Amino acid sequence: MAVAYIKSRDGRANARPGGFLLCAIYTLFVRYSSLVICKSHYSFLKGVHSISDIVTFASDHGLRQLCLADENGLYGAVEFATACGEANITPLIGAEMTDGERSVTVIARNRDGYAQLSEIITRFQLHESPLTEIVVPGGDDLLHFCADPILLQRWARRKETGSLYTMPIISGGSRCGSLLTLTSRRPNLVSSLSAVPVIELNLFSDEDIPLYKVLRAISRNCTVESLPAEETIPEAPSATLFGQLMEEPILPFQTVLSSGDVTRLCTFQFDFATLHLPRYIHRDT
Repeated sequence: MAVAYIKSRDGRANARPGGFLLCAIYTLFVRYSSLVICKSHYSFLKGVHSISDIVTFASDHGLRQLCLADENGLYGAVEFATACGEANITPLIGAEMTDGERSVTVIARNRDGYAQLSEIITRFQLHESPLTEIVVPGGDDLLHFCADPILLQRWARRKETGSLYTMPIISGGSRCGSLLTLTSRRPNLVSSLSAVPVIELNLFSDEDIPLYKVLRAISRNCTVESLPAEETIPEAPSATLFGQLMEEPILPFQTVLSSGDVTRLCTFQFDFATLHLPRYIHRDT
């Protein structure tokens, strides 16, 4: 019988018995607080709600940490940080970097990390290099969260796993299932990567789905009825997912970080007192 070691939030390792961990899909039940990552309407034709509505929704559900990761940009970062401060929520500033096929969420840990993330976004929007060459995990200034099996395997093969965490989407069954399949086929990843369970917050309820479908249809220049099958409709998380402590299935990675753990790793704040915001200026300007 295999034994998986899960490090708790206080740093102690707990042994949990399991069966055939290295050759089959295996899930554990641990108590944790998941990281909630949201998209706003700044994610063009993908985000549904305004930042103020998202922060209000999060506050109403008792969240103390919240991450904004709009697509390929930091457009709402200042507005988000301000709204979170007024709601007594700790803001985490990031962006979902995606080329339409692959995606990775990058979060700034500090001022240098914010500047690096600005550089990553600028280089990507200028089409300087492919996503996989622009976003490379490593260093102490950024956190990289990824649920894409292809990217995870590529970075693990290149040993580019510094600051890289798997991102099981517990609010999305199909995406979480793909990671389960990966761990069964590539058990070496279990020992080389840590996990951060994530709830994706884009839709508040099933009532938001029709609007989301319209946005995606506009993006794809098609009708709602002809949306391609690969167009994944995000799930609206149920109220039970927002508990501070809860039991949910999680992947068998040795270390599992809670939202509080991630927050302690990130110290970045906007310096509104001096108005000197960290930024990246492209070398050709």
